[in-house]
Amino acid sequence: MVLFRGLSTAVYSLWGYKVRTTLAILGILMSSLLLTFLLSVLHNFKASVNSEIQGFGLRQIVAMPGRLLNDTNYQHRSLSSLLSITTLNSTLSYQDAVNVKKQIPQVTAAVPQTEIVSSAHTAKTSCEVLYTGTTPDFTKIFRLDLTEGRWLNSEDVKNEAQSIVLGAQVKQLLFGNTDAVGKKVTIKGVPFTVVGVLAPKEIVGLNFDDRAYTEYQMVTDTTSVKYASMIYFSVAHRSQIDSVSNQIRGVITRDHGGSRDFMLVKADQALHFFSLLMELITAITIGIAGVSFVVSGIGIMNVMLLVVKERTREIGLRKAVGAKSYHVLFQFLSESLLISIVGAILGVAVSVVGLRVLHHVFTVLSARMPLNIMGAGLLFSVAIGLVFGLAPAIQAVRVQPIEALRYE
Repeated sequence: MVLFRGLSTAVYSLWGYKVRTTLAILGILMSSLLLTFLLSVLHNFKASVNSEIQGFGLRQIVAMPGRLLNDTNYQHRSLSSLLSITTLNSTLSYQDAVNVKKQIPQVTAAVPQTEIVSSAHTAKTSCEVLYTGTTPDFTKIFRLDLTEGRWLNSEDVKNEAQSIVLGAQVKQLLFGNTDAVGKKVTIKGVPFTVVGVLAPKEIVGLNFDDRAYTEYQMVTDTTSVKYASMIYFSVAHRSQIDSVSNQIRGVITRDHGGSRDFMLVKADQALHFFSLLMELITAITIGIAGVSFVVSGIGIMNVMLLVVKERTREIGLRKAVGAKSYHVLFQFLSESLLISIVGAILGVAVSVVGLRVLHHVFTVLSARMPLNIMGAGLLFSVAIGLVFGLAPAIQAVRVQPIEALRYE
């Protein structure tokens, strides 16, 4: 009963200072929104990337140009290790992939990829594409769904057929909603026949929709690009990935005359560095949100100090008729807590709406808000209400009835 009376008194008191109370609530709302929304976006982004990599399995190794200096066990590396990566012109080749596949039985697929930005033309329209050369085994690395036709096959390579598979965006730009299979697309002066169209595929860091895929040798023959941008390897068993990685490094190094002008990135290694990066971004986000909460807390304290000053006679009168110090303390703490809790709830609600809007725009990101993040937003707000409401409450407790009754 005492608790209910205290809360109802707090609501009634705050209602008398609508503008100040609203501004204080808005401050907490923005702080809670900043914390819960950004942390939820980061959490969903990390979950999406992890799910994508896990979906491919952790049996992939990627060879790419560049070098991680003084390469050691990545588990002991920090985010600063990324600064040790040096970029180099690619010397990776189709033959590197062939040799690795031939010499290492545990490698189930070795897929080179080369690419260049080019223009694709039909009789009526044109667009820019990532003109990409690869092999039929590409689907052993990435699970690709097609809305039309088929993927490249060994017959296309054997017969040097001018076959091409279009990404979803390229198909839409060139053919709209009509079927594309069997139609002609010209790239680099070569008239290709469309044999397939990929379903839209959103993977963070990889672009499938704006590509046009054909046989690897066709791209190198029709462009100035003679080396692979990267080579994808798939290993039979995850337990073999470390030993196979060392064997791949040995084979390519020998093919390059002993030069280590490339680096190998394993799927779990990429996850490790990605996790480090996300931890850094999360820490920065919490720091910014913390500063925002402190500013909002100062706003609450200023409002409550003004309230205490303007209600000095009321406080003195209450004490004169028998109100205890803890009654006064509880009332003013209740008011500051009420401001922070209402602001936090509104902030979480706006965050939920924001996540849904973001999911509608970027479907790869979930609209989920984890309960621990929601709880953190509420907990931070309650803590701010208590800490910054304490000083005004103590000031109210120290009001002397005799002096208060004289206060104008």
